[in-house]
Amino acid sequence: METDISKRAGFFLKYGFVSLLALAFLGAGAVWYYQRTHAVLTVTEAQIAGRAVGVRTLASGTVTELLAEDGEAVKAGQVIARIQVRVSPEQITQLEQNLALTERNLNELRAGVTVSQSVYSGGASTAAVEQAAERLAKLENLYAIGAVSARERDEAAADYEAAKAAAQGSVSYERVTQAASPQAVSEAERQVRQAEAALAMARQEAAATEVMAPVSGTVYRTEVAPESEVKAGQTIVYIGDNANIWLEAYIAPERRSELRLGQYASFRVEGRELSGSVVDIEEPTEKEESSAAVHTEGSRPDDPHAGKLIVRISLPTERDFILHPGARAAVKISLR
Repeated sequence: METDISKRAGFFLKYGFVSLLALAFLGAGAVWYYQRTHAVLTVTEAQIAGRAVGVRTLASGTVTELLAEDGEAVKAGQVIARIQVRVSPEQITQLEQNLALTERNLNELRAGVTVSQSVYSGGASTAAVEQAAERLAKLENLYAIGAVSARERDEAAADYEAAKAAAQGSVSYERVTQAASPQAVSEAERQVRQAEAALAMARQEAAATEVMAPVSGTVYRTEVAPESEVKAGQTIVYIGDNANIWLEAYIAPERRSELRLGQYASFRVEGRELSGSVVDIEEPTEKEESSAAVHTEGSRPDDPHAGKLIVRISLPTERDFILHPGARAAVKISLR
């Protein structure tokens, strides 16, 4: 009995060939996907960098005005912000008085300390004791508010003790000047330096109501805005050159063999998809590598990129938007 297999053969020829083609396409797609995913180095540790100068405020206070817009060109010496400082004229006056008092105390110590020495006396009146007691009480009150020095208060106390002893008719005292100890003079000098520094800082802050651009260039605004509270030394804006910035990617040194100049790179920064090429690869110094080895994840606390390769990537030259130094980016570097 003969079996007709022509229909089965036709079915196989019709659909088997299509299946083989589908398998071939799937295999090619898998190879393409594998090559695509394994021929790209993804870097999440990257940021916009460039030659920018941080403009810092010399005083603590409140920002009342920002006079330069993001991306605006400014000239050196131009006022770019105004600050309402927290130092009042009364505070400066008090600091000036404190300085005068510490200087007076130092001069008195350098001149010597007056002490009382006992001598025989035939007696004295109680009126002298009362006067000495009144003077001591007065100077104690003045010393408590900082109006007289400790030396004057101590001299009044010595006079009072001498008056009491003299009133008993047994002993009296005479005042003798002795040199102050080096430790006392050194402490008084330290207090003068502290008072001078406090006064100088207050005067500087009182005068620092305007922040001026130290150099000419393009303004990059930070998060500081009008009505922001700022501290002395805080960066208000950056000033740089919008045409002279780049992207820096920080990569582990063991990937060095995979990197070369001219490699294509795509990246996303500040919500924009951009691309460029590797223009420079900076090797970590031996000092950085040895220092990084003793810290978690190969970075020093003061420099999270220590011990890493610095791969600089070009930015598009024709841009109608501002890229801010320090902006974070995600980068993919082609390894093919």
